[in-house]
Amino acid sequence: MSVVAPQILLADDDEVGRYVIATMLRRSGFTVVEVDNGLDAVSTVQSTPFDLAVLDVKMPGLDGFEACRRIKSDDATRHIPVLMLSATFMETEAQVEGLETGADAYLTQPVEAPVLAATIRSLLRARSLESEVRVAATEWSTTFDAITDAVAVLDANGVVQRANPAFKVTFGDDVVGSRLEALDVGRESGELQLGERTHSVRVDLVPGSERLVVTLSDITAARRTERERAAALARERTISRALQQTLLPERLPSDARLALHAWHLAAEQELIVGGDWYDVIETREGVWLVIGDVAGHGVAAAAQAGQLRHSLRVYAHEGFGLAESVFRLNELVTGTELTDMATMCILALTHDSDEVRVVSAGHPAPVLIPRDGPPRLALSGHDVVLGVVGAHYEEFTFAFAPGDRLVLYTDGLVERPGELIDDGLEQLVHECAGVAGLEALRAHIVERLVGDIHPRDDVALLLAERCVH
Repeated sequence: MSVVAPQILLADDDEVGRYVIATMLRRSGFTVVEVDNGLDAVSTVQSTPFDLAVLDVKMPGLDGFEACRRIKSDDATRHIPVLMLSATFMETEAQVEGLETGADAYLTQPVEAPVLAATIRSLLRARSLESEVRVAATEWSTTFDAITDAVAVLDANGVVQRANPAFKVTFGDDVVGSRLEALDVGRESGELQLGERTHSVRVDLVPGSERLVVTLSDITAARRTERERAAALARERTISRALQQTLLPERLPSDARLALHAWHLAAEQELIVGGDWYDVIETREGVWLVIGDVAGHGVAAAAQAGQLRHSLRVYAHEGFGLAESVFRLNELVTGTELTDMATMCILALTHDSDEVRVVSAGHPAPVLIPRDGPPRLALSGHDVVLGVVGAHYEEFTFAFAPGDRLVLYTDGLVERPGELIDDGLEQLVHECAGVAGLEALRAHIVERLVGDIHPRDDVALLLAERCVH
């Protein structure tokens, strides 16, 4: 049985931008209808059923804000999810206006294809679940108003002595005086399957006698909804993990001068996409080791993490320095409402120097494990987190000699409810001593600080060792 692809309306007056977004959507399995202005967007949605509308903010005649307002004010189309896209209106006020006009989500461009597709699928799932809830509520209301529970009195041998009309409808008008084999299963409270119907069974002993009162309540719709919800949550888990993986590099660079090892563990709430990530960016001079953590969970956090990761790669390849790159990332965070805050630590390792340059935006300090010395935190402080208007960032340096190792991590590794983070950092530094090999070191750290209990927050680890020649 073929599955009908969701119908997406895309409105954008910029032909190149519209082509890029339409291509992303079609490659993600959506059917796309394109228009180049807001008036056509509204009229097309009103005349043709669509599953979702994607509106560019800046369009001639009727901009995306007004087009969204008209779609959401029409009873026939207000149920259609609207996603606003903008490459120019990135200010907080513009995003607030878009959401207040009725938009269900607001993304700024450039946007990565996995983030765009995941956002749209999330909106479609929300709409589908809302529809299912409304249908289920209507079914239960109709059932409650139309029928009553089926009730019968059974003697000690299970023979029906009395039955109400609903019970007779279920078992037949001549059920009185009969012994029903089906009720042998239901002689105790629980559930009973009768054909395609599922009933909850309540059994009460009549005081002073051996007779039983059996009450059957039809719960078929509720059980079906539970099964469908479980299936939807399973699909959500798969999609969420796939989206999480798009935030992580497919492979780590291979270099005889630098050994690398990385690890990521999603939080116990694995249906909720997190914003922890790591990256290794190859540059002309060497590599950048990156660890980051966006506040919050959900598609918005993952989208912001994707934007930060993509933008940092662009800055690195265009030749920007560490401090300038982090300054630009801070402007990106303060200019959107996907998240209020993010932390990040970037280390630049050059091939011809044992000195490491580092910028930390509110992120826990890396652990440095010298070849011939005890482990210690590589930094004694850090600059402010990303998301502070007007913040500035400073570059620091420290030695990273052949045989030395580094451990970069997110705070899910060292934070515990009711405990000071300093205690977690102290334990991490302690556990980094006396373990040879990056993979063995990572396994030891995870065993000692995470253990068998699934963490409350995501944990990302990136380990590096400068090789001895």
